[in-house]
Amino acid sequence: MSLGWRLCFILSLFATIPRLIFIWPSLAGPSGIGIGALGIIIQFIISFEFAWIFVYICLQHTYQIPNWFNRQRTPVQVLLLITLFLAINEILFQLKLALDTDNSNIFIFRIVYYLYHVLVLAAILGFRNFLLTTQENHRIGIENEQLKREQLKAQLEALRNQLNPHFLFNALNILNISIVTNPDLAQSIVLDLSDILRYNLKVQNQSLILLADELAAARSYLDLHKARFGEKMAFEFIGTDTSREWYIIPLSLQLLIENAIKHNVITSSHVLLIQVRLNEADKQVIVMNTVNKKLHTASTGIGLQNLDKRYKIQTGQQPSLVEDEHQFIVKVPLIEAP
Repeated sequence: MSLGWRLCFILSLFATIPRLIFIWPSLAGPSGIGIGALGIIIQFIISFEFAWIFVYICLQHTYQIPNWFNRQRTPVQVLLLITLFLAINEILFQLKLALDTDNSNIFIFRIVYYLYHVLVLAAILGFRNFLLTTQENHRIGIENEQLKREQLKAQLEALRNQLNPHFLFNALNILNISIVTNPDLAQSIVLDLSDILRYNLKVQNQSLILLADELAAARSYLDLHKARFGEKMAFEFIGTDTSREWYIIPLSLQLLIENAIKHNVITSSHVLLIQVRLNEADKQVIVMNTVNKKLHTASTGIGLQNLDKRYKIQTGQQPSLVEDEHQFIVKVPLIEAP
C-alpha cells in the first residue's frame, strides 16, 4: 500500500494544479495569497481523501488474499464504484462549497469538480489493472519454474528406474538366457529396452506428448517386465486405438506402471494384472492394477505426488485415485491438442 500512498499524493498534486492556475490572478495582494493558499490546501486535502478511499477499495490486498470488493464480479464492481463515486463526490463537493469562500458559478464548478475526480478514479483503476497484470505474470512465472522442477524430477526418476543396476541386471540377465533359448524374445527385449531409453531421452524437454507415443512407450515397458515375470504378470490395453490427437504429460503411464510393479507382490499365486483403458467420453486414460501389497517397499515418494503437481500446475486438473482391497485405479486426464 506504500505505492497507494504515493499514487494518492501524485494525483492530488495534479488535481491541485488547475486550482492554482485558476486563482493565480487573485494572488496579487497579501490577502489574496492567504485565501489562495487556503483554497489550494483544501483542494489538495479533498483530492487526497477521495483518491485514498478508492485506492483502499481497489488496491487493498491486491498481492494477498483479495478483499470483499476484489472478489465480486466485474458488473457488481462497476455498479459499486459508480454508486460510491457519486455519493463520495457529492459529499466532498458540498464540503468544498462550505469551506470555499468563492461559490460563484456553482454549475460549472460542479462539472469541473466531477471531471477532476473521474480522471483520478480512472488513474487508480489503471494502476490497479497494472498491479493485477503484474501479479498474474509473476504467478505464471513461478508456476512455470515449479513445473520445470517437477518435470526434471520426473525425468530423473524415470531415468533412475531405467538405468538402476537392478533393472539393467534383470533385463540383461533375461537377454542372456533368451539369446540361446529364445532368440526372438531376445531381439524383442533389445528393441523394447532401446525404445524405452530413446523415449525417456526424447521427452526431456517436452511438457506434453502425444498419447499414442506414451502408450507405445508404456507397452514396451510392460513387454520388458513381462519377459522377466512371465505368467506371473499380465497386462492389456483396452480401447486405446483412437483417431483423435490426445495429449498427456510425459512419463505419466510409465510412472504408474512402475508404481504397480514396485509396490505389489508378483508370484505364481499372486499374478499382477495391469490394465490400461482409454475413456474418450470422460477425457481420461485409466490405469488399473490388482493389489497385493508388499510389506516393505523402498520408495522415493515422487511417483503419484509428482504426477499430481505436474498436472495441477499445467492443466489445473489432477489425476483421481480409487483404491480398495482388490484394485488400485488412477484416472489420468487427457489434454486436447495444445
